[in-house]
Amino acid sequence: MSTPQRYRKTLLAISMACALVAAPCTRAADAVTLAIENAAVDDVSIALTDAIAEEGITAPSESHFGDMLARTAPELGHRADLYAEARIYTFCSAVIAAKLATESAHNIAHCPLSIAVYSLPADRRTVYLGYRRSIDSAGGGAADALLARIATRTAAQFQHAASPAGR
Repeated sequence: MSTPQRYRKTLLAISMACALVAAPCTRAADAVTLAIENAAVDDVSIALTDAIAEEGITAPSESHFGDMLARTAPELGHRADLYAEARIYTFCSAVIAAKLATESAHNIAHCPLSIAVYSLPADRRTVYLGYRRSIDSAGGGAADALLARIATRTAAQFQHAASPAGR
């Protein structure tokens, strides 16, 4: 290997190491999950979209995550019934996006925000709300607070209090 090639490889390795050290990290225990007893996924989904709208945020996009996994199960070799139902709702708050982007243009990867609504085959009457915590920064904290408000407001629409779900 020539000297210029060695220098390029060394510089590349140093650059990659610096990028890893400088990159913001997500906090441990990224996932937050709430369980809502005696509910239906459709009802929780409606309550979630209402809670998002109450924050002044445009209607979320809906991904039928459970359907996708069931449909691709034969090709991928996993069970088709990983979820009874599972949907992911994505949305963006301009206020949160601006805070994150102001902190670093690279925080674009933390938008949009998302909350999952799902039930499991063994207990279709327990519906879970799940979301990921954001980065450890002021903008990330604002995103976490927004997600927590939306999830709490959603769960409050049901007579049975939501509780943190076990893993």
